[in-house]
Amino acid sequence: MTAYGRIAYTTLVAFLASLLTLLAAYALSPDRPRPTAPPPEVSRQIDREMLARHDTAEDCWMAIHGRVYDFTGYLPDHPTPIRVLIPYCGTDASEGWDTKGVSRPHSPAAHAMLPDYEIGVLAD
Repeated sequence: MTAYGRIAYTTLVAFLASLLTLLAAYALSPDRPRPTAPPPEVSRQIDREMLARHDTAEDCWMAIHGRVYDFTGYLPDHPTPIRVLIPYCGTDASEGWDTKGVSRPHSPAAHAMLPDYEIGVLAD
């Protein structure tokens, strides 16, 4: 086998090994079910007192711009450490959502995820 043939063969083997590693990692990763949003025609009214009762990492609801979300299952997956998010649990977190505490908005991808966690509307 020529030097060029050995390089081509080595490259092919490395590519296949990488592909198999990615497939194995995907197959072995835990599946986390995503919560389903209530049907659009159902708007559960949640008052501030009820919202305030869900203020821990084990039971975390947040209101954002008049909508209430149950982020309990998402907290471990959030890029920010849980300890940063806990103060927002059980509160109207609109300002935190808008600024992330550092004057930066959340990404379009984060906005797209919100409906998956919506459980109702904030009653005033």
